[in-house]
Amino acid sequence: MKITLHSLKVLIVLSTVFLFTGLVKGQKTYDSLKIKMPKHYFQTSILLDAYSKPTQKITDTLELMSNRLKTYGIKQGIFSLCTPIATIEHHSHDSGVSKNTHILLTFNRMSLRPKFDGISEHELLKTGLGTRIIVNPGKKGIWFFDISPFVTRDASYPDSKPYFRMANTIVYSHSKHERFNWRLGLTKSFLYGNRLYMPFIGLRFGRLDKINFSIQFPRSMNLNFPMNEYVSLSLYTKPQGGMWNFSNSDSIYTLHPESTVHFTRYEMNSGLRIDGRLQNWLNFYFATGFSTKNKITFYSNAANNKNSKLPYNKYFYEYDPTPSIFVNFGLVFKFGKTRSYYKNKNIYDAIDLNNTISGGDNNVSNGNLQIPIETKKRNDQLKINSVQDLIDYNDF
Repeated sequence: MKITLHSLKVLIVLSTVFLFTGLVKGQKTYDSLKIKMPKHYFQTSILLDAYSKPTQKITDTLELMSNRLKTYGIKQGIFSLCTPIATIEHHSHDSGVSKNTHILLTFNRMSLRPKFDGISEHELLKTGLGTRIIVNPGKKGIWFFDISPFVTRDASYPDSKPYFRMANTIVYSHSKHERFNWRLGLTKSFLYGNRLYMPFIGLRFGRLDKINFSIQFPRSMNLNFPMNEYVSLSLYTKPQGGMWNFSNSDSIYTLHPESTVHFTRYEMNSGLRIDGRLQNWLNFYFATGFSTKNKITFYSNAANNKNSKLPYNKYFYEYDPTPSIFVNFGLVFKFGKTRSYYKNKNIYDAIDLNNTISGGDNNVSNGNLQIPIETKKRNDQLKINSVQDLIDYNDF
């Protein structure tokens, strides 16, 4: 077919109009999307934890207080929230180095119900609101600061006055490479049923997304087995305990007219934990094993208030319960998108630190759910996702 010069001019004009019309519409489409990069590297996580031990008879019949209490058991529940509130990126001349500071808010609430059949039931509450600062200078180490003030009180009795305490931790974590990490710091902890200032010493052998062995004194010792992207197993040993206000409404302490005394407990838990990733936003864990080295005490403020920094050492009652089994179950909810951190060992280490040192001295972990466990299918997807936040759609 023969095309005239006039027809060719018409086609050129029409093509130009359609071309520019499409570009304008395309630009408006991109502008209307208003796609933004995620602000943080940490997701918001909510943890619900339930822990229990069977009630046992107190066998120390020669002690008057033992005959009064009769039995001892534990039912405990924890609500824990951790959410990022600020992420500060530090510009670097080396485009391959990530430097950032993370500020997170923590909230923890623990309900403890010790089972003493000889006295009335007591619900002991511990509530804390804390702050965490994680500094990643872009080299082989990161700094971790945790400030966790909390208040304890006996919720069963209004005359029980709240008592303020503070748990703090500072740790430097150094990753020589992804298969070895050491940590050194200082922590004020109540996990051992007393007010203790202790060194924090940590060693990890193996990658966080593979089989690894981790010792984090005074928190835990774990041998972790990621089975696949959905299930992981862990053999662990960790302390559990704390200090709570306890109403003296039952008149368990009579030397001084105190309305509130203090109850402490300590135990060492060893067992098997199973973590399951059900959905992108929901995970669970189940653990069981043996509770050993149990100790409970009651003490009064009047006998231990001479030095506010030394451990408590004057008790009006102490008892070592026999070993028993324990059961622990938890649900973890995750919210929000994060920036890509695929194969970024410093961010992996920051996530692990955030889980190792639980807020409010609760010593619970959500199982490092943000660290991806690699499979061939998941690995290919992660490689795609790792470049998504490098695209600024406003550049189009």
